[in-house]
Amino acid sequence: MNIVYEILIESALILSFVLVAGAFCYSILFLVKPKAALQLNGRFNAWFSTEKVDATLDRHIDTHDLMLKNRWWVGSLFLAGAFFTLKYLLLDFDADKFIALVVSPAGKSAQTFWEIGVTFIQWLLVLTSFVGALACALLLINPETFERLSHKLDTHYSTEHIKEGADTVYTVLDDWAVKNHVLVGLFLFLGSTYLVVVLLMTLM
Repeated sequence: MNIVYEILIESALILSFVLVAGAFCYSILFLVKPKAALQLNGRFNAWFSTEKVDATLDRHIDTHDLMLKNRWWVGSLFLAGAFFTLKYLLLDFDADKFIALVVSPAGKSAQTFWEIGVTFIQWLLVLTSFVGALACALLLINPETFERLSHKLDTHYSTEHIKEGADTVYTVLDDWAVKNHVLVGLFLFLGSTYLVVVLLMTLM
């Protein structure tokens, strides 16, 4: 295992040296030709552009019309599932057996808390299944009313504000760096030189 750790550490050091050497070359380029360095930085940023994901973010998949077109088999399937769930929850489900077999609480107080929790979840599922059964029946019998209710419940989640924040280009910092390229370049040059020396000593 020590050999594996040594190989991983050696690989990490070599990778770090390559990255630091790249930073060293970039700092020299920034000192001599700051505009060329910014152009190179722009090309590097293009690899991570958010424009490539715009189509994915804006893709709209509408299941509403598809469900209305196939309302008979969709509604029947969901209605049967809702009735099956209601039948199980109201007639077959035994909270005490579930708690004894699955939870197995240690004391009476824990048993009581679990009974309250399981009963609450049971009746919550009964309520949601009942609402689902009503919605499926409405879809089968009166699709126009179902569509009106569905539109009222629908909420539009726009990704525009996310894209605007992701596509924001901060040019103020770039402009400041170009104006003070000697100071910034020296700082980068000294920092990368120090790291190159430290990594070379470590590798040797």
